[in-house]
Amino acid sequence: MQDRASRLAADARVRALLGPALWAVVLAGVTVTALFSYAILQTAFILTAQPGTQALAIDFRVFWAAGQLALAGEPLAAFDMARLAEVHGINPDDYMPWLYPPGYLLLLMPLGALPFAPALLVMTLVSVGLMGLAMRPFSAGAVPVWLALTLAPAYVPTLILGQNNLIWLAGFVAALAALRAGRFTLAGLCIGCLTLKPQLGLLIPVALVAAGLWRTILVAALTALVLAVVPTLAFGPAYWPAFAQALSGVGDTLIQSIPDLHLMVGPFYLMVMLGLAPPTAMTLQWGLALGVAGMLFALWRSRRVGFDAKAAGLMLAMLLSAPYLWYYEAAMMAAIGLFLVRAGVLGRSLPALILLACLWLGGVLLAANALLGFTDGRLIGAVLLTPVLLAALAGLLLHWRAAPGEAPA
Repeated sequence: MQDRASRLAADARVRALLGPALWAVVLAGVTVTALFSYAILQTAFILTAQPGTQALAIDFRVFWAAGQLALAGEPLAAFDMARLAEVHGINPDDYMPWLYPPGYLLLLMPLGALPFAPALLVMTLVSVGLMGLAMRPFSAGAVPVWLALTLAPAYVPTLILGQNNLIWLAGFVAALAALRAGRFTLAGLCIGCLTLKPQLGLLIPVALVAAGLWRTILVAALTALVLAVVPTLAFGPAYWPAFAQALSGVGDTLIQSIPDLHLMVGPFYLMVMLGLAPPTAMTLQWGLALGVAGMLFALWRSRRVGFDAKAAGLMLAMLLSAPYLWYYEAAMMAAIGLFLVRAGVLGRSLPALILLACLWLGGVLLAANALLGFTDGRLIGAVLLTPVLLAALAGLLLHWRAAPGEAPA
């Protein structure tokens, strides 16, 4: 989907940012990411060594406890928050349900065989390692760029919570690399694996259909089917009704509590913060999602912009269309910044560099505030991140409009 000349031109745009200033900024940001990661891992090893402490009160506790229950032959017990709490030892009144298909539970079983802290360490190393591998093809051979995208500050919320979205993002970027190289079967395999966490991937089929990538669609569908059937054989067909029941209740719960979810970002939460009633804001959010989907379809059909612009547009559409967008899912913003640079949307001008820095930082300030509590988190969550995403989308649309004619893929 991208010829050699276009790829070399995109690589040249990335290398144009190189210099001592970039090295200094990257080292500072990477140090922040490493320190946050080290702090949470060290805390996990220290506290769980104490009698009576099985886990930390972070998201990873649900994954770890679900893996243990599956190992014990009780996979359906993962949908019972009281049973999860018996395993991880955190207040069962905290709303932290298990909301994943059986394939992801199967993957977590090896982590369930480990104590909490070593399991969290493995999760962290796998997440960072996969991001490093996935970003390498797009880093133009520039070490500071690769390092910046392997340990971006935008990943801090994910790493301190033990969330899984870096693994998902790495799989998605790997699919983009396969598409760029014309390896459409491999791209389908990668995309099919993303159904293990399907929430952010709902617009991927829109892009694939628009581009007429039917082989990729077929392989992705077959991969998703295999990843659904094989774990069902292991856990039993009763898993799916329990999964559906868990999903049916989460939407109403989140809408009722949306004003208090200070770690949520995105247009829906911003509209609620501005005073709209949650049902009204949700209606507008679905309208925005439809509009973004239409834009995405036209973008991926267009011959006026290249592959990198289309990749950035797909990721922007994913984030802006999601009704429930948590701050750790803003990790994708760092990748968006890279692809906007590769596409020529962001260059060396001061406004472009400021926007690029904001994308690279993602939700790191919100994560720092969640730990240190120096201000109202809403002021640096949806209020900051949503305008950054909209500004990036505006820049992409202007780039698209200014394209003179048919462009190389």
